[in-house]
Amino acid sequence: MARAAPRLADRRRLLLTLGAPYALLLLASLVEWPWRALGAPGVVVALTPPSFILLAFSVGASTYALRRKLPLSMITWLPAGQGAIVLLATGFFAGGAQDQLTGLAFIIAYGFIFLIVLAVATAIASNGAPVAVAFVAFFALTQAARFPVFGADGEATVPYAGLLTLAAFLRAGVELAVLAWLARRLVEAADSSAMPTALWIVALTLGHGALAGWEDPALRGALTLGEYVEQITRWLMLACIQLGMAAVLIRFRRAQFRDQEAQPRTAEPERSEPPA
Repeated sequence: MARAAPRLADRRRLLLTLGAPYALLLLASLVEWPWRALGAPGVVVALTPPSFILLAFSVGASTYALRRKLPLSMITWLPAGQGAIVLLATGFFAGGAQDQLTGLAFIIAYGFIFLIVLAVATAIASNGAPVAVAFVAFFALTQAARFPVFGADGEATVPYAGLLTLAAFLRAGVELAVLAWLARRLVEAADSSAMPTALWIVALTLGHGALAGWEDPALRGALTLGEYVEQITRWLMLACIQLGMAAVLIRFRRAQFRDQEAQPRTAEPERSEPPA
């Protein structure tokens, strides 16, 4: 009984460590709620001063984790920081009615950062394919931390704006809490049990569209079944492209690791042959 308490404390500490960067991203969205609802000054395009500070702090935390050589206990810090860069970039370039410019800025920022995510995922593939695939999913799910402020964002008048914003916030909080719990299971898992946890993380990533697909249409005052299905389809396409590319590259990299490990064993008998 005396040994159980430290173990429980360690697991709680690990959960908090893995969930901390996503809590920062969620807090960056949460502080925008009263700021935008009250019409406070200082908003730069789509970023409020507190959200900018929190997102910048998240990027700094990811740099600290990288300097620590990204231990498994901090595996979520780097993808969360990379997601924060995307949120900062799209926040700066998002401009109200300029929908095409907003979309282009999002694609450019997201695509550039995603290439870095792929590079890091292939680099850590030596720790196992489940960890590498989960790393990409951790980055994709940084989008789950974003939620709209109904009645302040968009042009449509939304009834029950406060309740809808609260529902969106709770959705984001539940998703990220489940993600942190799954991340802890992944870190604690043995090699044989890591893949099922990674698949649950992938399932959570794919399911984000169904959980959050109602928010954007409701913000525009156009929530219909067709709009909801369209949002789900868009997210599934984006997530499948990212995870599919990652799976191919990680599998290729893992094959390279196996070949490199096999080469010394095949070369050793040749050196042991007696000279002719």
